[in-house]
Amino acid sequence: MSVNRQQGFTLLELVIAIGIFALMSAMAYGGLNSALNTRQHADAQADRLARLQKAMLIMSRDVEQAIGREVRNNYGDPEPPLRGGGYGSLILEFSRSGRANPMGQQRSHLQRIAYLVAEDRLLRQMWPVLDRAVDTTPYEGVLLEEVEQMDIRFMDDNHEWQPQWPPASSIASPPSHPEMPRALEITIDLEDWGRVRRVFEVTG
Repeated sequence: MSVNRQQGFTLLELVIAIGIFALMSAMAYGGLNSALNTRQHADAQADRLARLQKAMLIMSRDVEQAIGREVRNNYGDPEPPLRGGGYGSLILEFSRSGRANPMGQQRSHLQRIAYLVAEDRLLRQMWPVLDRAVDTTPYEGVLLEEVEQMDIRFMDDNHEWQPQWPPASSIASPPSHPEMPRALEITIDLEDWGRVRRVFEVTG
């Protein structure tokens, strides 16, 4: 008389099966985690690129509308239409036209703009008026973060690069009419991407 043995798994077989399942689960989780990290890194880089492109676009539009309008600072002293380089944290300051006025307010279409680097951030300042009073303060916005350094130089009418504007020769002997550079070149050192260089034509 034959006896039918109940079919099943031994303890050793169960241990081996559980071990294989755990190994496969760990491998699957590791692959998924790696894919998620890669996606997050790609998204962060894409966002960084978008911010850089936006900052360059804003600066390009500002410079394209630069004009030769002198202003007076908070102390009533005259400032040239455009100045930059050799002024500490200030990178560039100038007058521009084309100020947006969607509400149709009674105000000038001209505006004073400045760019500076402070606390590893590229900042853009906008004054509500051209000729300031003692208590006039600018609006300020952050264009770019993780900025180690930003340098600028200016091309004069002789196509020579100057480290500051107005040039030292113009400061010593001011011309009868304010000079504007033909172009300016900015160099930004970013903490993650290294050096980025851009040249803007000054048409004003």
